[in-house]
Amino acid sequence: MTRILTTLTIVLLLILSAGLTAKPSSATERLGLVAEQYVKKWFEFDPVYATEMGNHLYDDHYPDFSQRSFGKFASALRDLRNEMNGISQGELSVEQKVDYLTLQGNIETQLLCLSRSPLMQDNPKLFSGKASDGIYQIMLSQSLSDTVKLESILARLDDLPRFLKSAQKLLKEPPQIWILLADEEIENMVGFLNDIVGYFGPEFPQRHDELQEKIATAASALEDFSDFLDTLKTKEGQPFAVGKDFYDKLLRQQYFLDYDSDSLLKVGEALFAKSAKLYDSVSAIVDTLPLPEDFAYFIPKSFCRNDVMDYFQWEINQTRDWIVSHDFATVPASVGECVPVEASAFIRNVVGGIAYQPVGPFEPTQIGRFYVQPSPDSLSDANRSAYFRYCTRRGFKGAVAYDVYPGHHLQIQMANHNPSLMRRVQRDNMMVEGWALYCEEEMYREKFYGDDLRTYLATLGGIRFDAARMVVDVKLQTGQFTYQQAVDWMVANLDAEVDYIEKEVNRYTLTPVQPSSYLLGKEYLLMIRDLYKTKLGQKYTVRKFHDFILGQGGISPVLVYKQLTGQIF
Repeated sequence: MTRILTTLTIVLLLILSAGLTAKPSSATERLGLVAEQYVKKWFEFDPVYATEMGNHLYDDHYPDFSQRSFGKFASALRDLRNEMNGISQGELSVEQKVDYLTLQGNIETQLLCLSRSPLMQDNPKLFSGKASDGIYQIMLSQSLSDTVKLESILARLDDLPRFLKSAQKLLKEPPQIWILLADEEIENMVGFLNDIVGYFGPEFPQRHDELQEKIATAASALEDFSDFLDTLKTKEGQPFAVGKDFYDKLLRQQYFLDYDSDSLLKVGEALFAKSAKLYDSVSAIVDTLPLPEDFAYFIPKSFCRNDVMDYFQWEINQTRDWIVSHDFATVPASVGECVPVEASAFIRNVVGGIAYQPVGPFEPTQIGRFYVQPSPDSLSDANRSAYFRYCTRRGFKGAVAYDVYPGHHLQIQMANHNPSLMRRVQRDNMMVEGWALYCEEEMYREKFYGDDLRTYLATLGGIRFDAARMVVDVKLQTGQFTYQQAVDWMVANLDAEVDYIEKEVNRYTLTPVQPSSYLLGKEYLLMIRDLYKTKLGQKYTVRKFHDFILGQGGISPVLVYKQLTGQIF
């Protein structure tokens, strides 16, 4: 397998070299070449991201996030922007113009973050996250042998002290909340690294001492970085809010939206009021319903953890078959499997709860993973009863619809196989999260969950939550909410647990506009559906619309909407 991957790597480099030296004549060829150069420069700048996307040419080191490297990457992006300006858009098809805009938006957004944002310039979470992901993403690969994984991990462990030392030169007065989050992540990584020894030790006993030594050195570097973060805690720190001007530019450049933060806040407040009203009305009806009967189950003594895992896989397969047989969407043979996987010790240090883990578009093995919490090897009577009831009542059903079929797994797999490079590498949050949220509600309307209003209430609760995210996102990033005000507002308006909301708001401070993308994406998909229905008339079917959306890859649904309305021509 290693020899095959090496051969493929050489072939890929030869192809890229030929593409870089050839002189493209048409606008289509020039756009394709710039897209290839962009992806190559991006991966060179951030090798951890390259690993995540399934490109393993850079697995032996961490990024260089020095000011010099930022400047070099920004210069390369400006050169690519100049090359794009020389492309005659009139010679491109409408679909290629969408690719052009997607590439242009990426370049402008990255230049914006490189030049003006603490998200890149003064963010300890940037370093703690990459430190952990650098090892985690290698472990996730299903195309690399354990031998190759071990060599790459050892190389990254060697480079980790250099990477963390560079952080100490860059970080000045980051927001206090980001320091706390980075410190927590560093602490978790120490446990994560110890679990790596447990994973590789039995298979490579001759490398145990070497691995242990490198992990000890890495742990020392992590401890030094944690001590450095403690010194930053003594400083006041800058605010995390990016401000209205920056936020508005993200709306335009990254998400292609035509309105500003003021308009988005009004949209969010209106959607929250609407969803909260609907939630309350359905909740009032649910409160009058009799409780579901608690049937007396015969619990077989032979029921074990393997049966639980078999149920998870069965539910995934059943849902896939259901969307095909009910004409919800097409599932091409090229779409890779999705398998349930018990989260191992090293993964539980990174992933909490259940979670879908997508595969990068360049990963040779296209099998998605749906992480579930491990069940005991030997089930007690109480556990056996609880697990059996959960499986009998098909408790995994809703999670599969959102995260696997027809949600995240199907959409990302379809994007991974898109013929357009930009549509493969792009994972626009409005498309990815908007599609999953759209599917969750549409599967209810298609009777996938049956007619129980309790299920619909849970779906409405998610929509209401995403509307609240929009309000908090805008107010946090434009300075209208402090961190505590955001937490208090969500707890009060969603009747939610404080601990959970704090974790959510922690993430919002680091990801401006992203929290708004869930419901915004769903709303755009509904608008696109209305246009598509009008365009197709009597030829319209649900399957045709869903196949159309899935065929767009990972681009912004805003661009799809603008294409259908004739704004891209």
